[in-house]
Amino acid sequence: MSWLQDQLTSHFAQHVLNPKLWIMTAENLISAAERLASDIEGFWKKLETLDDGSSLPVSEMDGSRYHNIFMMLYGFAIENLCKGHAVTKLSRLDRLACKLGKLPGRLKTHNLESLVTTEVGLVLNDGERELLKRLEAAVKWAGRYPVSTGPMDQKKQAIKEQLLAMPQGLRGDDLVRTRQLAARIENEVRL
Repeated sequence: MSWLQDQLTSHFAQHVLNPKLWIMTAENLISAAERLASDIEGFWKKLETLDDGSSLPVSEMDGSRYHNIFMMLYGFAIENLCKGHAVTKLSRLDRLACKLGKLPGRLKTHNLESLVTTEVGLVLNDGERELLKRLEAAVKWAGRYPVSTGPMDQKKQAIKEQLLAMPQGLRGDDLVRTRQLAARIENEVRL
């Protein structure tokens, strides 16, 4: 290996194996998400005041456009919290792989339910599992793109997941529930 490759590999390993950096990244993602929260909450409050059959003018729907982005940022934050905890439990072989510049498989996933239950060890209720599926969809596509990779792409996500992440699958209590779940995970993984 060249000197530069050695330096980059060392830098990689130091950062991957530092749980505090994973936690700090999660905190930064949550901070960014919270900057969108007031617009989203304002949208849901306006929606609650509507009479049956009426709708909001487009000019008052800004918050709805940010909902999946909020979910994506919190999804990535939860992922970082879990991976920060996971690096404290890596085997000697996985730690060695990191020092050789390879990311262990358990750190390559976006499967939030698996990360929360397997890496952190939390027991989830049905509502939390459903929320994690929607956060995962936001991480994979709904927070970044206007559509998934295809209308029936079952290899990458289930049809139900696609429907849950579409605007009609969003819920007014998502922000509160997401914050509560993230706080629960954060309390469990706090160093």
